[in-house]
Amino acid sequence: MEKVKIIHVLTDTNIGGAGTLLVNYLHCFDREKYDISVCLPEGGELIPLVEAEGYRVIPLKHGHDKSFENAALKEYVSIFRRERPDIVHTHSAFSAKLAAFLAGVKSRIYTRHCAFEMPRKLTTFPGKQINGFINNTLATEIIAVAGAAKDNLTETGVSEKKITVIINGVREVRRTSPEEQADLKAQLGIKDTTFVAGIPARLEHYKGHAYLVETVREVAEAHPDFVCLFMGDGSEAENLKAKARELGVEDKIIFTGFIRDMAPYYNIMDLNLNCSYGTETSSLSLSEGMSLKVPAIATTFGGNPYMITEGVNGLLVPMKDSHAMAEAILSLIRDRELLAKLSEGAREMYEKKFTAAAMTRQLEVIYDREAERIRKK
Repeated sequence: MEKVKIIHVLTDTNIGGAGTLLVNYLHCFDREKYDISVCLPEGGELIPLVEAEGYRVIPLKHGHDKSFENAALKEYVSIFRRERPDIVHTHSAFSAKLAAFLAGVKSRIYTRHCAFEMPRKLTTFPGKQINGFINNTLATEIIAVAGAAKDNLTETGVSEKKITVIINGVREVRRTSPEEQADLKAQLGIKDTTFVAGIPARLEHYKGHAYLVETVREVAEAHPDFVCLFMGDGSEAENLKAKARELGVEDKIIFTGFIRDMAPYYNIMDLNLNCSYGTETSSLSLSEGMSLKVPAIATTFGGNPYMITEGVNGLLVPMKDSHAMAEAILSLIRDRELLAKLSEGAREMYEKKFTAAAMTRQLEVIYDREAERIRKK
């Protein structure tokens, strides 16, 4: 049987959650069934990772880090008419979604990667009806990466019949040797006895780092042998460093900057943190940590309560509550039996719900269904 020709489109120039998710998909796809290419911005950080998986990259001159741009719309239309894909699968790229419709692509799929409080103008008349009409027309199938993302779609007029929830899955993070772990700790100035928490997230306000700085002060006052890794970069980096100095915890927070290979850092962490209050669906970082038995403390925002079951693979705390987060961290520092129980639960939950292979099989069902629909026309 002829392969199903698919083009994925992602406009991010950096490597964020959507890019990591895409690479996980690419690693697991059945290459005997699907002929897949990926449209990415010229010079983008994701290009080497996609090419390393053995896939063709179609470089984009326009629309970098933008959902819509007129020049990008024209470029996408040209690409789709030239390539003639069976399916175009877009990730936060409205220009590409519209271009696929204009170019006559029969199957147009897009993934909703985020979840946040929707503005009232999109949940009430006439905005809801207009938004629903546009999205229901441009997409033949929609993937929501969490129930919270699906709720965002339906409350803004998108048909529930078009939406399939596929929870983000990740490949198992590699385990490093004790020697590698000791070397990294030495590089970071961390003692063997130190309790290490970490937050793998872009340094943006909605990820809640500002509250976590306050948490770190409270934890360190009660348990001085503690550090927290802030793993990522973003627009809030300098503000957060200034706040750490202001609160006197600059020696308790290690700002690593952007990390391409997260595995060594997960391996030295006792606890994974998620402080989001503005956008969060099914966190890849939580899943990655779980694959290495790293339990989590997360806010109750977005998709976090689906991923973290209280007392099984982690703990849940209210968003924007630095004291509740501090109390939860201290409870696990003091109760190592509970920490060990949550560690085992984290691995069990990963194997049951959050593997990349299980996620990709679910997407392939949709691809196969769409391909069959196209062939019958």
